[in-house]
Amino acid sequence: MAEVRKYVNPPAAEVICEFRFPEGTPWDLTYPGMLYSRLKDDYPKRDQRYVREVVMLLGPEGLREEIVVSERSIFLAEDEGCAVQVGPRLLSVSCQKPYVHWEAFSERIHGVFDQVRDVIGIEAIGTMNLRYVNLIEIPRGEVTLSDYFAFYPALPPELPRVPAGFITGCEFAFHDNRDNCRVELTDAVPESTENNAFLLNIDYYLTEGESIPPEGVADWLEIAHTHVRDIFEACIKDTLRDLFTIREKVATAAR
Repeated sequence: MAEVRKYVNPPAAEVICEFRFPEGTPWDLTYPGMLYSRLKDDYPKRDQRYVREVVMLLGPEGLREEIVVSERSIFLAEDEGCAVQVGPRLLSVSCQKPYVHWEAFSERIHGVFDQVRDVIGIEAIGTMNLRYVNLIEIPRGEVTLSDYFAFYPALPPELPRVPAGFITGCEFAFHDNRDNCRVELTDAVPESTENNAFLLNIDYYLTEGESIPPEGVADWLEIAHTHVRDIFEACIKDTLRDLFTIREKVATAAR
């Protein structure tokens, strides 16, 4: 049996699940209003934003980057802690700290996805990702990374022991390269100048376009969350677990 830790003070500052749909997916200006009428009980606040994105386009001269401006409709929960974004071929569901546990967040994802699928008629998934942004604040003026993290930049002795800033990352492949997970650790700005802060970013995503059908989303998300959770635990040490305070340990069947 594997063991899953649940924390009193989990460091997740934001959790995002995003779907991108294939080019042929229909889009109509009436869709946001139709979706809002279905989601407004849970997301009563509505807003519009214009978003600039860099996209890769294939033309006669080959691949080129192009900046595209698109309009997104945003539906917010009453306390604005959770949000839904919809736009042409895009759906995003997110929650900010305090983090809702996975069962509640996945329920939000499925509820919104089912409504979008019903209104737009989603027939395929282009790509999707599950991303955890962990903000870890350590109440010490100076931190030796190896005391708290198992994943951190290894510095040769010729360099200063404490860097002024850093970013380190890896990308791992899963399930015969169907999925990837990008893991990054960077320094961050602490709330108190007496502390040190770090961002541990874990982004698990589908690499093979349209390899998961809409009815397979629920299973994929459970797989993604399991890998994200295991990677998070592999990146930290017990000194950080003590800061987060383990509430309970739950036994799960080994995979």
